Amino acid sequence: MQRREQIILGVLLATVVTWQGGGWVASAVLDPFQTRSDTLARLKKSVKEKEDQELMLVRAKKSLADAKLISLPPDAGKSKRPDALNAQRLYLEWVTDLAQLCEIEDPKVTPDQRIVRGNDFVSVAVKLEMDARYEQLVRFLDLFYRTNLLHRVTSLHVSTKEFEGDPFLRVTLQAEGLAMIDAPPRRTLFPQTNLAADVAEDDTTIQVADLEGFPKKPGFRIQIKNEFLNVTEIEGQTWTVARGVNRTVPASHATGTQVEHVPLKPDQPDRTLEEFAELIATNIFVKPAPPYKLKLAPVADKPYVRSKPIEFTIGALGYDTLKGKPVFSLAGTPPADLKLDKSGKLTWKPGPDVKPDKYPVEIEVRHPSAPEGCLKETITIRLKEGSTAPKLGAAKPPVVYLNRDWSFRPEISAGDSPSPQFRWKLGSQSPEGLTIDEKSGELTWTPGDAIVPGETTVSLVLTDSDTPPQSTTLPLKLDVRDDEAEFTRLDTIFIVGQKKLAFFFDASKNKRTELHEGDEFTVGDLTGTVTQIRQKQIVLAIGKREVRLRTGQSLREALTAVVSRDKNSPSR
Repeated sequence: MQRREQIILGVLLATVVTWQGGGWVASAVLDPFQTRSDTLARLKKSVKEKEDQELMLVRAKKSLADAKLISLPPDAGKSKRPDALNAQRLYLEWVTDLAQLCEIEDPKVTPDQRIVRGNDFVSVAVKLEMDARYEQLVRFLDLFYRTNLLHRVTSLHVSTKEFEGDPFLRVTLQAEGLAMIDAPPRRTLFPQTNLAADVAEDDTTIQVADLEGFPKKPGFRIQIKNEFLNVTEIEGQTWTVARGVNRTVPASHATGTQVEHVPLKPDQPDRTLEEFAELIATNIFVKPAPPYKLKLAPVADKPYVRSKPIEFTIGALGYDTLKGKPVFSLAGTPPADLKLDKSGKLTWKPGPDVKPDKYPVEIEVRHPSAPEGCLKETITIRLKEGSTAPKLGAAKPPVVYLNRDWSFRPEISAGDSPSPQFRWKLGSQSPEGLTIDEKSGELTWTPGDAIVPGETTVSLVLTDSDTPPQSTTLPLKLDVRDDEAEFTRLDTIFIVGQKKLAFFFDASKNKRTELHEGDEFTVGDLTGTVTQIRQKQIVLAIGKREVRLRTGQSLREALTAVVSRDKNSPSR
């Protein structure tokens, strides 16, 4: 058999064997290789997962270490569940200073809740309430988020009742900072030092007293009062600085002034003036502005009293706030002693020789939104003579008795108005239950037992119908007394022959009074005559009424019973 034939036969035999016993070959030869391959793949996957977990752990440790560097300072010397009171105090002061740096007037910052999260950190919150312009709010949030501190805004509520111009926004903001419990403790929120020498407004170098806590390399920011500075070079304790950065104004600073590090997030560069202007250009709280055309705000058309100083502010509308504020000045020939500052505040104290009349005042307003940069308009100030203050008439109010209906209408006189028209109201701290009619001024009262007897003074506030209205407060003295008729009772009756006696006893004064037939008496506001004395009662004439008073009965009870019978008796 030739060599070629042998090779062909071998190939045929191998093909038959493979076809008949392929399963055995695969099982005996190929399966171990596949098993090892699968095991190797699983091991590689497990190693990759372990490597990923280790990398995540390294990154987590790095993030935790970075968080500790920008954490609020934990309470020093406390090891178990600190409450971070000092951290909250420092954070509250920083939020307050930041609001004032943004020229927000009277921000109200109050501490909120503190929450301990295990043994890791303490969450401290502060609440900020303020009235701010949109630009001020945007600047506050910009500086807040660019500060490299472990904090955030957790809630922000902004509202306004005006939707034109540049209105004040009512802002309520809650900020939360984290104090990592095992972070390095520190006395201040950020590193601080003091100026070692005076700094003039145009100086480009400063000397500091201490470098502890500050970065070792230049390129960081500091704050001196309301000015931000960038440190560009360091030579010992002398720093070369760029002045008035981030829209602050360079100023002079005295030796000893505090210098504070302002840590910034590295991924948030400074915004240029143009970028910031673009940021605030679209105020979402106001309607889109029409084409700008500056005009004066309406001035109230009202007379001013000649003898009193005049003070009001002239406003401007329809101008682009991004181009600054309008500048006001006087034009023409204004009245003597009349002044107007650049913000629009007008003041005038007319002299005694200035007569009541209309006085025109020409105002000049300069702003890019005005036609050709300047607007001139004339306002009119009307002066009038002052009115004479009203006075109470001579009529004296009647005595006020406890538990009795009482009313009184004061008489008013005014020198220059024979029939003055006023709106009446009671002043503060008026007695309980006392009311007054707004138009007529009539007082009505039924004082109860809670009112203390004695003299009391009531304040009556009278407001005239003039423009502007003038108010005058007049004191009215009232005499409040116990109802003696309620405390005075028929105590005893003696009849011996023709001699008849009756005794009244006043429990409020511990006073006993002897009366005979025909005697007159006065008890409180009651005046009458004893007409008859009988065995168990006496008959009194009080006004046009005949009153029967039984032993032990008070005068008020007897009189009330008579009034009740009069009301229920049929008309004749």
